[in-house]
Amino acid sequence: MTLPAGTSADTMARFIAEKLHAGLGQAVWVDNRPGASSNIGYQAAATAPADGYTLLYGLLSVILNPHLFKTLSFKPSDFTPIIHLLDVPFVLVVRADSPYRTVQELMQAAKANPDKLTYPSYGLGSANHVAMLQMLQVTDAKMIHVPYKDGGLNDLLGGRIDCSLDVTATTIPHITSGALRPLVVSTRQRLEELPDVPTFEEARLGVPLYSWNGIFARAGTPPEITTRLSSALQTIASRADFRKKVKEFLQIPRGGTPEEFAAFLKQDSDNWGRIVAKAGIQIE
Repeated sequence: MTLPAGTSADTMARFIAEKLHAGLGQAVWVDNRPGASSNIGYQAAATAPADGYTLLYGLLSVILNPHLFKTLSFKPSDFTPIIHLLDVPFVLVVRADSPYRTVQELMQAAKANPDKLTYPSYGLGSANHVAMLQMLQVTDAKMIHVPYKDGGLNDLLGGRIDCSLDVTATTIPHITSGALRPLVVSTRQRLEELPDVPTFEEARLGVPLYSWNGIFARAGTPPEITTRLSSALQTIASRADFRKKVKEFLQIPRGGTPEEFAAFLKQDSDNWGRIVAKAGIQIE
């Protein structure tokens, strides 16, 4: 696990570990290796033996970071995809008293008044930063990017930031309370929690973009082992308790075969890489 203990991804990793233990009859524990934009954890997984005993609970950053960083000690081909567990959507929000009632109004204002409006992120090259860039690139609008360690939600609520693209678990509680107004969601289909809010594609703001969680083995792991892991994990992902757990975090449960996950990763890497290249982001 490339994030600290206590995060939603860590909670899901521990849930999966418990179910794998029951399904395989093999002790499974979560080893948190956070730091350096998740690169520390990826390096550890990339240098582990290819025997199936070390699995990577991977995030979007496993394919996004290679587009961002000049040098890395791992590459996506170091890992074999096993299962796509869940997607983490983004919601573009403004304060409830904002003059912008639609995403089109917001983008038109940003285009008419370049670098006047502001948006936060979790840092240069973070998922919500890059996803926001897609909207700005498509509409030829310009806003000021303000990176925060905590994502900047408090400054949005306090009126010091104009809008924010953040994950459902962060935004929806404030939408429900009436503090924030949703303008668009990053998903392929409308969210059941926000049925009246259009998607990126409906608003003509580019391709769907998610953060996501999935499980990988080390490249070169014997096929009989990856097949057994895939079968066990597909069983877990099909269970009602897994889907319930995912939805508690306002995320979207997935599942499927290694081949389906591999196809998704290729397309997703191309989508994120195209945005990063156009923006010219490169991190030392």
